[in-house]
Amino acid sequence: MYEPKPAIQFEIEKPDGGTRGIMSFAIPDSAVANVFHRRLTLRNTGIFSAYSFAYRPDKTVFDAIVHLQRMLQPSKTYVLKYDYSKYFDTIDHDYLRKLIGKQNFVITSAERKVIDAFLNHKYATYPSWQTLRYEKRIKGVPQGSSLSLFLSNIAAHELDMALERLDGSFVRFADDVIAIAHSYSDARDIELDFRAHCERSGVKINFEKSSGISLMDHRSSDDSRQFFLDKDDGGALATIENVEFLGHKVSSDYIDLTRRAVRRVKRKLSRVIYIHLLQYPRKGHPINSDRLGGDAVDWDLVTCVNEIRRYIYGGLKEKDIQRFIEEDKKLPIVRGLMAFYPLVSTVDTLAELDGWLKNIIRRAIRERNRLIALQDPSAVYFISADNLLTGEWYKSDVPNETRLPSFVRGWRGARKFYKRYGLREIKAPSYYSLLSLYS
Repeated sequence: MYEPKPAIQFEIEKPDGGTRGIMSFAIPDSAVANVFHRRLTLRNTGIFSAYSFAYRPDKTVFDAIVHLQRMLQPSKTYVLKYDYSKYFDTIDHDYLRKLIGKQNFVITSAERKVIDAFLNHKYATYPSWQTLRYEKRIKGVPQGSSLSLFLSNIAAHELDMALERLDGSFVRFADDVIAIAHSYSDARDIELDFRAHCERSGVKINFEKSSGISLMDHRSSDDSRQFFLDKDDGGALATIENVEFLGHKVSSDYIDLTRRAVRRVKRKLSRVIYIHLLQYPRKGHPINSDRLGGDAVDWDLVTCVNEIRRYIYGGLKEKDIQRFIEEDKKLPIVRGLMAFYPLVSTVDTLAELDGWLKNIIRRAIRERNRLIALQDPSAVYFISADNLLTGEWYKSDVPNETRLPSFVRGWRGARKFYKRYGLREIKAPSYYSLLSLYS
């Protein structure tokens, strides 16, 4: 009988505090999980709800966001958003087995045995793993195994079906669910189904992060209700202007990036800049004099700008984007951070990021020059703000793009590509890239 080798559990820090347990399986077991996930998902795609968008070959994060904005169009809109507490870690195994048994999922007996083996796998933290002291999973699905992606869709299937039967609509991507109703009584029915699902599946709602029922602001309707009543407790309904979903701030009129997404981008680029320009000199290591001076000015700045470009443009060059924007020469790819932009309809946040990027690099250069002066005052250099933006500070014959990349240019390219060719040719972010950027 198949049994995966004990996995190693790593604790990954979450931006909002706490940790997320990620399981690292042996390569053969990871391959088995990946094959089963692909086959089971393809075979059962038609069974899952049309409003379930995660881990499916026929749907992407773009489809989920487009559907959400479409749901927000009618006049009076009640929004229900619930965050779960450790959704993947707390799904009840008996509940999963019950769903697999009673629903119309196409799963062979051999596949069910493999699913059981992963549900009850052994694991340990790294120090304990070395001493062969293992624990056995008794609930939840292991994050880090691709088979868990299929299982999490099964776990939410009963809720999906219940929401489909109610008046209103919803969108679900993994454990992120937003439901929309156009009367308060419909919203309450949806809320009750959320709570009933939690009782059956073993998962819990994180009420500290869950807004519950909210009312979209500035909407006209015959229903002037601004008050809710729940188990004899009453209060005013909170009004909101937009909904945050998968790193996007969505309203009926616009789509923008959330503050959390912006913070993650800033944190990532701040680290890139620190590593290239400040890490070693701040630790007292001398800067290689061969990397300073001459037509290149500072080779560490060259590599820094190029890594920032790869992160923002996903491997595209400045000339690729410029030719597409100005001459309509089609981009070969749209991926990386640019692949998060196509649905963004307002440029203000990205323009602010451009200003932030220019300022943080200039501050880093000033600090780098202070450290260089301690080593060799003659190697200190100056780059104007205009030259930093254009890349004209770099005069070397060695080909390099040193123009400072721009979030706005990346957005213009991605947005034009979307309007010209649609979303299917854009490499949509995967679940794990969404997790790393927006969670």
